[in-house]
Amino acid sequence: MKRQTTLLRAEPVSDAGFDSLVVPVTRASTIVFPTSEAFERRYEQFYDGYTYGLYGTPTSRTLEARVAELYAAEHCLCLPSGQAATALALTALVKAGDRVLVTASAYGSTRAFCTELLTAFGVEVMLYDPLVSSAIEALLDERTRLVLVESPGSNSMEIQNIPAIARAAHASGARIVADNTWASALYCNPLDLGADLVIEALSKHAGGHADVLAGALVTREEPLFRRLKDVSRLMGLGVSADDASLVLRGLQTMPLRIEREGASALILAQWLAARPEVIRVLHPALPTDPGHQLWRRDFHGASGLFSIELAPSHRDRVSAFVDALRIFRIGASWGSTHSVVAPQTASTSRGGPGVPATKLIRFSIGLEPVEDLQADIEAALAVLSTRTEPDTTRDAALR
Repeated sequence: MKRQTTLLRAEPVSDAGFDSLVVPVTRASTIVFPTSEAFERRYEQFYDGYTYGLYGTPTSRTLEARVAELYAAEHCLCLPSGQAATALALTALVKAGDRVLVTASAYGSTRAFCTELLTAFGVEVMLYDPLVSSAIEALLDERTRLVLVESPGSNSMEIQNIPAIARAAHASGARIVADNTWASALYCNPLDLGADLVIEALSKHAGGHADVLAGALVTREEPLFRRLKDVSRLMGLGVSADDASLVLRGLQTMPLRIEREGASALILAQWLAARPEVIRVLHPALPTDPGHQLWRRDFHGASGLFSIELAPSHRDRVSAFVDALRIFRIGASWGSTHSVVAPQTASTSRGGPGVPATKLIRFSIGLEPVEDLQADIEAALAVLSTRTEPDTTRDAALR
């Protein structure tokens, strides 16, 4: 055997006696089999074994096991992003002629996927009031296959009555899919509230450092898991071992991070609620929030994401306020160690039916001392009071 062949066929050394605290990163595309018969029968182990790197490695399977464990579930499928998880769930469970109900407070890309792509493939999509509760029964018919809930909504923060919605949907033969990214499994388990399938963007709390994209689908139903896994194969969806490893590392500190972020967020929300420049603080952990009682019933805590609405006299100054912030970075995502702010236009049910879209400011609170964050917000509020334009060239490195 020539040296070139020897190098290509080099076997790894034994790992006997090597017991690391961390999960190894196992990268692979091709997975080899001992015999041609084993290769031909490889899909017999598709759901719980290894057939090809795209469909699972020991690293990604470990992540799936950990996430399933957090939800007290038997099955988890990890995907390249939260949006990929959402898209897979929706395409795997509906077909042309079916009907889907989607909460109007859902993540914007979720709504867009439904109204732009699902409808193009012959699926009827209806956006419903997130506060409909058991009255959703009137919206269900024999073609309704799926009801998507997101509690709270990632911008307008409505808390949905998932148990009531689930009872009505199941009685009609529809499934409940719940986006649980805001709370994570640590603070809410929609499977215990009646959901059939949970979506979580692991890019947020689980990853926690704004450096990885991943998503998860979690269920207790094996036939549902197999359907999702089958469609993921046809769509070529999988998560890399390196990304799975980053999320596994993030999971170890997630309880500490989400607790700190949630505590700081509540302090800031309470403070902002008393500010004259702010007309509303949208945070379900506040006793004055319309969804507070449902939040207390269904959740074990609050994360660091909440929104505010400026008073009418300052509504045209949202950009000036956001641009005046120095510690907060301007960005679309959330749930990381860094505090992030984003201006958002959201249709909210809080003002009643027919209320036009509202300009909100969404905060994602990170791990900075809350005193620094409060001082940063206070300085930005001062810009509103003086009607002066912020110096956008100052501290440019923070942008």
